[in-house]
Amino acid sequence: MNSASGTLEKRISPIDRLATTLFATSIQIERGAVLFRLIAALPIALLMFASRERLPYWEVAILAIAIMFLVNVWLRISSGPSGISPERSAFIGSLADTFLLLLVSFLAIRASGNLSTTSEMWLIFPLVILAFVYRSKMVVGIAYAILLTAWYSVNILVFFDSEATAYTELPIRATFFVLMGVLAAILGNSLRQQNAPQ
Repeated sequence: MNSASGTLEKRISPIDRLATTLFATSIQIERGAVLFRLIAALPIALLMFASRERLPYWEVAILAIAIMFLVNVWLRISSGPSGISPERSAFIGSLADTFLLLLVSFLAIRASGNLSTTSEMWLIFPLVILAFVYRSKMVVGIAYAILLTAWYSVNILVFFDSEATAYTELPIRATFFVLMGVLAAILGNSLRQQNAPQ
């Protein structure tokens, strides 16, 4: 019995172990999250295109959205009872979301600060926070929301003057990001407890 369980543990890849540590999700929740990101890709891309005169690197932002869309098409095809686990799907999708957001936000916020223009990049942060936190374990989700808020805040403080709108509105936006993350973590945890087998 012990040897069988030991063999099973050896078969679990490091990615799956990490994904299980970070996320508490299900096939239904994950398929819903993937579908949400697929649906959200077009309006977000259109928003970036409409804001192109005020959003430096808008082409990079739209390319990142296209990559995110393709990743989620693959996750939609690959997930399911006979495919990759929902935790692995959540991990891969969130990794792609986070990397692309960090890259594009750094480029866009830095350029916006240099040009003294208002950047709409902040609108993407709550969506990425919500998508991650709702499917993650509670403490992990809150920590993620705080870290992503810190990333945004540091970029604004470094690249914008103290008179800029993004600078003066930073406390409101940062509070909104963190509160959204905490609320999503609490709601996600409550729903999982309700649906857990008694």
